[in-house]
Amino acid sequence: MRKNKKLKGFTLIELIIVMAVFGILMVAVMSIMNPLSKIVKKASLQEANAAAVDNMKRYMEGSLRYSDCIEVFVGDLVDFDGNTVADEDVAVRKFIENHYTNRTNPGSEDPLTGKVRMLKIDNADAGKVTEYEWDFKSGYTYVKFDYSGNKIQQQVVDSLGVPVVDAEGNPMMEDVYGVEPAVLSNKSVDDSVINPVYYEDYSFYFVPGYNNTENVHDDALINSAGFDTSKGDADTYYTSVVPITASDGTVHKDFSPELFSISVMTYKNTNPFGEVADDPSTPENEEQIIFKSPFAISNINMSLVNINSSFSGNRVGDKWGPIRWDGKPTGFTSDYDPTTMVDVAAPQDGVWDYEEINSRQAALIDKRFYAYPVVEGDCIYFIYTLPDLK
Repeated sequence: MRKNKKLKGFTLIELIIVMAVFGILMVAVMSIMNPLSKIVKKASLQEANAAAVDNMKRYMEGSLRYSDCIEVFVGDLVDFDGNTVADEDVAVRKFIENHYTNRTNPGSEDPLTGKVRMLKIDNADAGKVTEYEWDFKSGYTYVKFDYSGNKIQQQVVDSLGVPVVDAEGNPMMEDVYGVEPAVLSNKSVDDSVINPVYYEDYSFYFVPGYNNTENVHDDALINSAGFDTSKGDADTYYTSVVPITASDGTVHKDFSPELFSISVMTYKNTNPFGEVADDPSTPENEEQIIFKSPFAISNINMSLVNINSSFSGNRVGDKWGPIRWDGKPTGFTSDYDPTTMVDVAAPQDGVWDYEEINSRQAALIDKRFYAYPVVEGDCIYFIYTLPDLK
């Protein structure tokens, strides 16, 4: 007679225990995977930051390292008198007039010609870097004459506008100068100097000086920057960029010939930065920029080789240049034409007169580096020339 075999299986309690064990294991695995996922994401961002910043560093060093003269604007284009410059072309023309007025091509009496460049970094457009280039011809100054052929003069005033007199109390007089402006031509624009691939998933924000990040814990400040902290989580944090203070107390915030540095913050396109309204308690009354994680920061340090070198700093000839003694010599009745070359000693011989260039003729003739005051704005501009103006 055949015996029936009893089939045995898991009891309900055993199944519950097994499922509980699997649940615990899954939680453990997820708890391990979650930080790993964050690490991978952060590593990916840091890798993108390192690759892009290395590319930017090599490009900027190659462009700016050997500058003969350079002017830097941070924010809007505002000149050293605090006046807003009309546009980028005007800023570049003023750069030529600041440094090269009355200069001539070597071995000739022709106005100096060459190339001038500008790098523009637009933080409002993902940190895009654009290179501009122009051909230029320098301008010149001339002494004004009246209709009778006499030089027009005015009384000298000091920096406060007070008239200056000599030892006898007589007013000190000076010639009145006119200026023929510099000329720009053949403008070219290249907006692909940095590989466009870097901007596909990430954006960049450039900050002058040598900087680090500092976490922001003020929810009101974070929310005013456009972030909603009520929807945040424990793994989300916010930061701003702050200057690094050296051991001697020096704060490396702005550009200088000694520390020509710029920091680059990398962040995902899907997670833009936020701006906080101007803070009147800060010395510069400047806005604060806040970034939401994930992000990465790198610093680009460059040395300006020619700025403090004997090549650029001790060229005595730069302080002397041609000046046209132009105007209306006796008998002239036509309208004044500043392109007519006239010499004061022999008005019709067409010869340049050479004299020392002063600050009215080339405002920054003695300065190879000039950083304008930081003002509010989205862009950083580097306007510069290279040796031999090539």
